[in-house]
Amino acid sequence: MKRIFFLFSCFVLCAVSLSAQPSNRIYLFPEFTVGHIEFSNRSKVDVRMNFDAAGQKIYYYSGDVLMEMTNLPMIRTLQVGDHVFVVREGLLCEVFDNASGPVLVNWKFKNVNRGSKGALGFATQGKVEVLSSFDYGGTTYSPSNPGKLEGKSAHALEIWEQKNDNTYFVTVGGTEYRVKVLKDLYKAFPDKAPALKAFAKANHLTMLNAEDAFKMFDYLRSL
Repeated sequence: MKRIFFLFSCFVLCAVSLSAQPSNRIYLFPEFTVGHIEFSNRSKVDVRMNFDAAGQKIYYYSGDVLMEMTNLPMIRTLQVGDHVFVVREGLLCEVFDNASGPVLVNWKFKNVNRGSKGALGFATQGKVEVLSSFDYGGTTYSPSNPGKLEGKSAHALEIWEQKNDNTYFVTVGGTEYRVKVLKDLYKAFPDKAPALKAFAKANHLTMLNAEDAFKMFDYLRSL
């Protein structure tokens, strides 16, 4: 066991303690879970970890101390339960075996502030005050639960929306393509662009979520 953790530490020489730092992370998994990591030199380690899909970093616990892994490119595979990940171009990507072929997804989420909640329930970019005759303190933004304000009274009802900013790697004809938006598909496959555009329009598809992206890739491979 000591040897395993020694090997692991060799791969995270630049890891830093984060226990006292504020968090704006959006974790991919609901809780820290044991991940089975195999590195490029075939050494292996099991560690309790999670992936921050906002900051694109792996965090893990060394005892009771939260640490940041700083060398994702050295990971060959990472498995958390039934989820398998590999690294492409420095990005940690989950592997999906679609019927038409594999797709790699680099999950990236971001919180977008849509403004504040108005008196009639509409969003406005102006600050909205909630009048209260008691407790004006103890209200903080909760990064772990975007859109929720913690405390006894909230004086600015902020509205937050979580959006995907994923990157996909899809193999077509033996070549792997990096795709982020629909325009990337049209540029990579100019001869198929008219058909792809028509399919996306007819089915109201975008690349804003993985389900739409998978449908576009399946259709691309059918052409």
